[in-house]
Amino acid sequence: MVARCSILIFSLWLTARAVSAADVSPSAEDVVRGLVERLKSMPELQEGRAYICRRLTVFETLEADGQISERKTKEYRVAVTNGVETTRLVRIDNHEPPPADARSEERKDREARERYGKSSGVKKRRGMEVIDESLIRRFDYRWVGHEVIAGRTNHVLEFSARHAEPGRSSANAFADRLMSQLQGRLWIDTQEHELVRVEARLGKSFDVLAGVVASIQKMTLLIERFRLPDGRWVDGRFQTAFEGRKFLSALRMRLQVEQDRYETATVKPG
Repeated sequence: MVARCSILIFSLWLTARAVSAADVSPSAEDVVRGLVERLKSMPELQEGRAYICRRLTVFETLEADGQISERKTKEYRVAVTNGVETTRLVRIDNHEPPPADARSEERKDREARERYGKSSGVKKRRGMEVIDESLIRRFDYRWVGHEVIAGRTNHVLEFSARHAEPGRSSANAFADRLMSQLQGRLWIDTQEHELVRVEARLGKSFDVLAGVVASIQKMTLLIERFRLPDGRWVDGRFQTAFEGRKFLSALRMRLQVEQDRYETATVKPG
């Protein structure tokens, strides 16, 4: 009887220790620091390997009642070799693209590679979005808990934009002003410090030239990433939607980008 009671007490003690450990809130700064270090390492880039996937984009214009008034889909073949991304348009609205459209997409892809390939460029291209330490550090964070996604535990952080520094100038003032209104949540893998999910929204309406040119009343943003069996983390879905006005016309638009069918290939030297 004494032995059984001892085992029960010991089991309860272990359970209490486990619950207590799970309730300890980590420092949001430590979690963000781990994310920044992971971004700097760029672990998915390997010499002599090409990472290939399908990218499907869907752009929709909506009526005031939410009905779709216009919809266009594009399918691309995407290859990343030694950190350089190339895209090739495969289909438009489930049809082979006209030659003019194919040439236009090739030109855009070439211009993008030239822009991101400049040695003076501060940011590195990482999947769908350009994410680096300077972007991460523009927000304040608060740890709110853990959440399991696809069997892996994640830190959940709430974020809001920091106040802009006085006298701070930027080459893209519009993007800076828009980002200064963003708030939302991040999910960061506890083991590998990878960004798993982002949910963001505008904290308040956003006007261009005091609302004379345009106004954005609502905007949402979603990014989802996942881990492949070989250990690489890749983009899965990017989705954004906004409601607003351009001059006197109402605008409601939605963009979704999905990437799947990931594979690898060996790149021959030269």
